Amino acid sequence: MNRRFTILYVDDEISNLNVFKNTFRRDYNIITADSAKLGLEILERENIDLILSDQRMPEMNGVDFLKIVMKKRPEPSRILITAFTDFGALKDAVNEAKIFQYIQKPWEEEDIKQIIDSALEYYHLKQINIQLTEELKNKNIELERLNNELIELDKIKDQFLQIISHEIRTPLNGLLGAMSLFREIFDDESLREHKDIFNILEVSTQKFSRFLLVAQRITALKTQKYKIAPERVNLNRLIKDTVANIEESLSGKKIQLDINLCNDDKCECFIEKKLIEICISEILDNAIKYSESNGYILIKTRTDENKCIVEICDNGPGFSENVSQNIFKPFVTDDDITKQGMGLNLALIKLIIDAHHGNIQISNNKKGGAKVQLEFLI
Repeated sequence: MNRRFTILYVDDEISNLNVFKNTFRRDYNIITADSAKLGLEILERENIDLILSDQRMPEMNGVDFLKIVMKKRPEPSRILITAFTDFGALKDAVNEAKIFQYIQKPWEEEDIKQIIDSALEYYHLKQINIQLTEELKNKNIELERLNNELIELDKIKDQFLQIISHEIRTPLNGLLGAMSLFREIFDDESLREHKDIFNILEVSTQKFSRFLLVAQRITALKTQKYKIAPERVNLNRLIKDTVANIEESLSGKKIQLDINLCNDDKCECFIEKKLIEICISEILDNAIKYSESNGYILIKTRTDENKCIVEICDNGPGFSENVSQNIFKPFVTDDDITKQGMGLNLALIKLIIDAHHGNIQISNNKKGGAKVQLEFLI
């Protein structure tokens, strides 16, 4: 207790007031009142931390005075001083006036000082608790407000993505259709010199279409508008089918692909085949994209108790620290993720894995390269 506390002492005997004030004026701010009426008036205008009242006073006794005090100013601690063993008054003082303690006359300076300090310490801790409770209440109100704003912003973001996806899809389909027609035209020998330009347009349009599809899937999964339909699927066979679709990309960069699959009978789990195929395809696409020519990719499966685990490793540059921390967040502005173009894809993968109550982990291999691990319940 660092500050100097203020004590109000009420007693109809002036000599008692003077003795108390002279005894404790160096330790506390002492205010005295020679009647309960005056004591109540002082309470109206002064900031009091502790109230001591004599029991035997004319017009109003100490218990009645402290009961009124408790209703008007319940915060300060209250102490009753009595020269008589009046158990009825003490019972009322404890039960109705909620006194901190009572003191019998004649009091000893050392004893009453210890009681006063304990009462002030209790009052001080109670005030701190009130202040902290109020601060916590205000912070909870502010936190609730911010949380509601975030929920509303998240809804707006999802609605915005749905609108944008819908509005973009129509002209994009027109572009894809036009590209298909142009491909037939470019078979003409006279237009072959423009084929490189066409290829750039076609690749860019396909990338844009793929981005839009991923964004739509993220929105559907986040808003829970897409409900997965799991079935028993053999992961080994799913991986073989997925790998068959990327053989052209592998041969184009001369990447060696090793497949190490566990026992087929043990590697079955309840998943939505199409979604998990997207996950594995996206991971393999990233591995191919960031692997050097003549690189190496390993796919293996294993079982561990009630889990089936898929590991995809490469010998590319691996994940930077910034990427590792933010890679599963869609639409992040991290430069490393933006440059590598992985933000949406792996964010989608995590949403799909979470929807299956599975787990995804990323790490770097000790000898270089990245590793992505998927876990599914058997």
